[in-house]
Amino acid sequence: MSIIKAEDSKKWINAFIAIVSVLVGYVCIRFFIQMGEWFDLEAKIGNFLLITQGAGILIGVGTFLAVFKHKTAPTQLEEIYGELVKVVWPDKDTILKITVALMIGLSLVAGFFVLVDFLSRQSLDLFYSF
Repeated sequence: MSIIKAEDSKKWINAFIAIVSVLVGYVCIRFFIQMGEWFDLEAKIGNFLLITQGAGILIGVGTFLAVFKHKTAPTQLEEIYGELVKVVWPDKDTILKITVALMIGLSLVAGFFVLVDFLSRQSLDLFYSF
């Protein structure tokens, strides 16, 4: 059973581009704020935070528009969405079985490494005690 439907492609692609644009804007704002702290720009530039937030918003909106205005980006995203619709997601029982098996396997491997570490320490302590 697939969560994603083929007829919802435009909605999901637009949401994805919007989320990426918001993240780009946020990262730019955080970058400008960090640069302001490093170079003490808050004291040198009046309304530094307002300028920083405005620049981040403009960069985010610019990213959104650049992706939409690009010739091949929307078609590539539609192709990616088309392939994502074809994915068969595992059911809850399969995920639970794989998770339990993975936890048991990791516990065994971790136990083996703990045993090897313990034996190595004991042998080195025995070797260096002479």
